[in-house]
Amino acid sequence: VKEKRAILRDRYGGMMRLRDLKEELGVKDVRTAKAAASSMGVVPTLVGRSKMYDTDLVARRLVELRGMC
Repeated sequence: VKEKRAILRDRYGGMMRLRDLKEELGVKDVRTAKAAASSMGVVPTLVGRSKMYDTDLVARRLVELRGMC
């Protein structure tokens, strides 16, 4: 989890936009990325007017779901 968290923090900082999440998940459009994030249990945080995803939470869920921990 630490390695994945460090990689995502280097790429995106502390928060990810939906299009960043789309690229990380390898899906074609943002609707699919939003549905995938919801099914993973990753909820967006409202930052100003935009919804962003916590990088640490995304990294933890990706590692857990891929069975790497």
